[in-house]
Amino acid sequence: MYRPLIPMLLISGMAASGACAQETISLEKIQIEEKGIALEERRDTSIAKRIINGEELTQYGDLNALEILKRTPGVTIPEGKTKKGAPGKGYTVILIDGEEVATGSKRRAGPLELISPDRIERIEVMTNGSAEYTAESMGGIVNIILKKPKSQGATTAKMMVGAYGNDPMESLFAQQEGKSGKVSYLININGSENRKSDRSTTTRQNGSSTSEESRDDSVHDRFVNLTGKLIFTPSSKDKYTYDGSVAMNETNENTDAHTVTSPPGSVSRILANNDHSKGVMLWSKITGEHHLSGKELLEWKLKFHQSTSSGESASVLNFPTSSTKTQNDESLFRIIGAEGGYSIAAGDHFIKTGAELKGMRQHNQAWRSVDGADTTTPSDDVSMRENKGSLYLQDEISVGDKVVVTPGIRYENLSRDYGNTSHIDYVAPSLHLLTKVTPNDTIRASVAKTLKLPRLNELSMSIDSSLERNDVHHPDRSGNANLREERALSYELRYEHFYEDKGIISAGGFYRTISNKIERLTALEGTRYVERPYNAGEGSLWGIELEMKKSLNAYVEGLGVFANATFQNSSLTNTLTGLKRPIKQTGNTLGNLGFDHTLKGYRFTYGAAYRYVGGYDDPLDENSIAQTQKRYGFLDVYASKRLNETFKVLLNLKNITRTTIETASNLTAINETQIDREYSKPQILLTLEGKW
Repeated sequence: MYRPLIPMLLISGMAASGACAQETISLEKIQIEEKGIALEERRDTSIAKRIINGEELTQYGDLNALEILKRTPGVTIPEGKTKKGAPGKGYTVILIDGEEVATGSKRRAGPLELISPDRIERIEVMTNGSAEYTAESMGGIVNIILKKPKSQGATTAKMMVGAYGNDPMESLFAQQEGKSGKVSYLININGSENRKSDRSTTTRQNGSSTSEESRDDSVHDRFVNLTGKLIFTPSSKDKYTYDGSVAMNETNENTDAHTVTSPPGSVSRILANNDHSKGVMLWSKITGEHHLSGKELLEWKLKFHQSTSSGESASVLNFPTSSTKTQNDESLFRIIGAEGGYSIAAGDHFIKTGAELKGMRQHNQAWRSVDGADTTTPSDDVSMRENKGSLYLQDEISVGDKVVVTPGIRYENLSRDYGNTSHIDYVAPSLHLLTKVTPNDTIRASVAKTLKLPRLNELSMSIDSSLERNDVHHPDRSGNANLREERALSYELRYEHFYEDKGIISAGGFYRTISNKIERLTALEGTRYVERPYNAGEGSLWGIELEMKKSLNAYVEGLGVFANATFQNSSLTNTLTGLKRPIKQTGNTLGNLGFDHTLKGYRFTYGAAYRYVGGYDDPLDENSIAQTQKRYGFLDVYASKRLNETFKVLLNLKNITRTTIETASNLTAINETQIDREYSKPQILLTLEGKW
């Protein structure tokens, strides 16, 4: 009789011998790397998910978790300070080992850029909300599961050298794992130093006047991370784990810009901009697992996470006049919390319930000056305290041999103090259905209520100044103290066919209705462009997703192909004006296409992957600004050779298409068109990996 995979693992957990008790599999995670087993788990799990593991995480030379997620289908990653984001189905919550990531300030890099792919065991992508996780799961959930020590022990070392264009890049990674008595341990350290130099241009047309700005952008980034993990297993029924890591980064960015205006056709503006930032991320938690019986499991967790960052920005206008604008900033994000969970397998039911208490503090402060005169305002020093309590109940119900129904409900109670005080409580129900039509064919359906709460950066009226670079594509950024939470109801339907050779083909559709849709709109306020978030209206988003992974071994030995595509559309209606338009910056097409070929006799593998982003064409918004972005793509290739049982060498060529991202805005209020082009260079990486 068919049973969901996770309850079966729980029931069989008590049969594990004491010698391997440290590898007892928890309810939520299975730490394995074989692609075939990962696909089997994907087929059997009651809630739809994609699983990325093993060499898929490292074979394309991605430098951090952010780069991996950008090439992952169905995932949306915030743009940050440039347009090189990954538009998708809306918001996507990012978890690390089931924990919400402590986001940095709007001015600085996020913590995903501080996680090396070598630390990641696998990534799970769940496309719809689940009661077990946060209710803030609009657009799905990405759970980054970090590596755990293996009982046999191993030492791993990697050295990478390369270049971005002519700029050098290098990184080191070392890891030791093993077991001593009842304690398993893992410790790793990695560091990198990367440089990048790019060019970008801006064309402005206003009547008969045309100006062309050329910018030389350079980035120098240093990073180091130390991670430790201890697992103590006093018996086959109990396990205690400590996770701790500290990551530090330092980044220096320089921009030199020259503007030529015609007529008269001479240099009209010379600008230099510098931004220097530092960041520290602390991550620690203690967890316990207790098998009360062969069918019951009790779990608990204590956690402390903190991110701090600081930066100094300066913009110097040298011509036609001389002026200097500066901005210094500091930010703190801290989470302290506790969780508890209880699970039981009873007949055809697998019931999970739990509770969480979490306190969060965020503090942002900025200081600004113009030609030495202080222009800081009281709104530039802002703090927010947030306390959240959560309860959830979820049941996996086996109906006969082929159907699993997973209803769940989550209740969250939230209080905030950020100058204003607010109190919100909400109920987030979800329902997932898995039907095994045949042993290799499944149909999945789900519906879930989710929401997105405004963050302090979105509520704070503090100005993140773009200094002298201010224009429609580089506006000042600020918040909106009246912003309300965004709520959504999401529906998904998917068909999956699993091949005997561990391949898969799937097709699915999604539809989401959205209330109080949050969008960031840019407007000319006085003499400066300012971007703020607003509750733009009532919206909807719908589309289809296609996916394929298939071995072509019957035709060419060792050859495999993969492809995925998302086709989507959207609509948003302003409840005040009745204006109807698409959701801003939502591309209609996203896709990935690639192949891998292994020559077993030579212990050699090579492959290529192309990532396509279809761009967007936004009509006039409420501020009379229309924006378009041309489609673009990145082509990456790789080759790896196992030298012997210990060493392997990997060669990556990234962005060999030298991709340019072009964004154009039409400002009807002042009859101006602005076109930005961000150029990029190819990147080469050579990695030597040893494991013994």
